[in-house]
Amino acid sequence: MILNNSLKLIKKKIRHFYLNSNLYNKKITPSYIGLIEYQPSPNLLDGLVKYDKKKINIENYSLNEIWDNPNLKKKDQQNLNSFFWLFSLDLRSSKKDTQNVIYQWINRNDRYNSKNWKIDIIGKRIIAWISNSRLTYEDGSVDYKEKFNGIVKKQINHLIDEIETSELINDKIIGCAAIILTGLSYSQNNDYLNTGLSLLKKLVKYSLDNDGFPKSRNIRQLSFYLKYFILIREWFKESQNEIPDFINENIYYLGQAYAFIWQNNKIDFLFNGNHKTNNHNFDLYLKRLGYNFKNQNNELGGYVVLNNKKNSLIMDIGSSPNTKLSSNYQAGALSFEIISNGKKLISNCGYFQKVNHQLNEISKSSAVHSTLVVDDKSSCSFNKLRDKKSRINQGLRILKKKNCI
Repeated sequence: MILNNSLKLIKKKIRHFYLNSNLYNKKITPSYIGLIEYQPSPNLLDGLVKYDKKKINIENYSLNEIWDNPNLKKKDQQNLNSFFWLFSLDLRSSKKDTQNVIYQWINRNDRYNSKNWKIDIIGKRIIAWISNSRLTYEDGSVDYKEKFNGIVKKQINHLIDEIETSELINDKIIGCAAIILTGLSYSQNNDYLNTGLSLLKKLVKYSLDNDGFPKSRNIRQLSFYLKYFILIREWFKESQNEIPDFINENIYYLGQAYAFIWQNNKIDFLFNGNHKTNNHNFDLYLKRLGYNFKNQNNELGGYVVLNNKKNSLIMDIGSSPNTKLSSNYQAGALSFEIISNGKKLISNCGYFQKVNHQLNEISKSSAVHSTLVVDDKSSCSFNKLRDKKSRINQGLRILKKKNCI
């Protein structure tokens, strides 16, 4: 055990040294820059981005000191460097000021660094920059455009190199989306597009079951998948590229799962890390783009929903996911919820979300008040990983089930 940990630490240090080396910097620096040809509409991100009701003035971001502010919290630092705040800019914002902010960022972050070059942050940043190219790119100087195009491709090259090292599926989805968008926007070379689609196919095979439901059994991840697949499809459609069959197929199955979990009841089921959402806005987004999902089944993804005219019984009757996909799982076999006249009568309590708090592990080990107790034992046991979410050590396997309906 000690030897394995020592080897991992040595390997990590070697990797860190390599990523910060001139050799790696040269490797990811693009040999051909090219120009943006496809500029996506920012409103295609309406299903993903939470807009501030009060529009932001670009002048708030124009000060040089903003990138070196030591008082920023980690979350604020990540949000700042993801550039998703670009979607909340006042439409009258100055192109010159916007491009100056990005120019400052490039000068400070031209090389890889572990703080601002994480998989999800890069993915969001590339999506935000290209999606807002009417502000971030149009009418820019020749020097600025060359720097912009160069740093976009440099980050994408890093994403392609490092995306497999991430353990977080959601981060990988964001990374794949950024690679695909770059391939569509810089269409002089199809390598990015083909690579992004290949990575996404591999991720789907690994993390979705045959019904298009996440093998993690996480409801939030289901919505996350659907939102990004629809976004990617709309990019293909708008850029007048042929939409890959596997994109359409996965949207169909994910949409059916989304209808089963949310649209049939319009209320959140609080199983396996799910919490109250704002899916009503996403429903409006789907309607605007012409998506209509239906599912009349009463069982999917390890959940069963039994309805009559006034009441609904929802129960977790599925097996636990494998260890690598279990970070959001709650030991809730046979936990249930009851809805009466559109209102929760009995609710699963979920679990405490803060990873490093002792209540997290305690609450994940049982669904507490809405679960049948057998022999005073939890259906699963968990291992707590250092600074990470706990994962299943010993899981549950469903061998046979019967719905008496």
